[in-house]
Amino acid sequence: MSTPTLDQKILMLMTKTDTLTLSDGTKYPSGFWSEEFAIPYTRIKELGYEIDIATIGGARPFVDRSSLDPSLLQYVRPPGSNIDDAKNAKAWAAIIENAPELKQPLAVESITRDQLAEYAGVYMCGGHGCMEDEPYSEAMGQLTIWTKELNLQVAAVCHGHSAMLSARDARGDFPYAGYHMTCFAEDEEKWTKIYGRLPLVLQEELIKRGVIYSSAPVIWDAHVVEDRNLVTGQNPFSSTLLVEVFLQRLGESRAKALFSTAAAA
Repeated sequence: MSTPTLDQKILMLMTKTDTLTLSDGTKYPSGFWSEEFAIPYTRIKELGYEIDIATIGGARPFVDRSSLDPSLLQYVRPPGSNIDDAKNAKAWAAIIENAPELKQPLAVESITRDQLAEYAGVYMCGGHGCMEDEPYSEAMGQLTIWTKELNLQVAAVCHGHSAMLSARDARGDFPYAGYHMTCFAEDEEKWTKIYGRLPLVLQEELIKRGVIYSSAPVIWDAHVVEDRNLVTGQNPFSSTLLVEVFLQRLGESRAKALFSTAAAA
């Protein structure tokens, strides 16, 4: 079997932390959200793409254990949805346990612009843990700037947009200012037991940076927004729709590239 080229790969950005420091100093157990990793990871691989995972310092990511708790999962999906949470939690745990990429992530700081340009796209995985390390990483911000400059296909879900927050272009502006986006809604944060002690509210931070924000009419429902090279998902339940839109856009980009190459030959 031939080794995939980088343009057949997706770069997945993830938090490295297992705790979120709250405004009162409490270290709250956290990490990446299982659904937001397991569903996109599986679908991306099924369509033949390889995945490189990158974290700050190349540290191994930690799953938020609450995202594998069926008694909690029933509260992070739309009311009335008929889903077997125990079955899902078991499946996601197995995917996470058996994903070799989680065991040997790249260091975000080591990725150059030229290397990034060779990926098919970038996926920003969510979880409350993202707010601990990603907003303060210059390397995450730099990757965000490069994704815009290179017009790479980018997907971000829930709190994954935290990877963008430190980004500023040469004029000092947020590179995705003026884009339509969604992310984990403040109305959804209010349902968590850490609301009021969060280090930041992502919806507010994006709006401050010039993002045009929208959310689903029904709390916890799937909501995906497309704008230019970017597709964003609101919450864990949006992961399935988000990755399907992302993959469709990747396929369209690949087809255009192949057509351009053939036309130039």
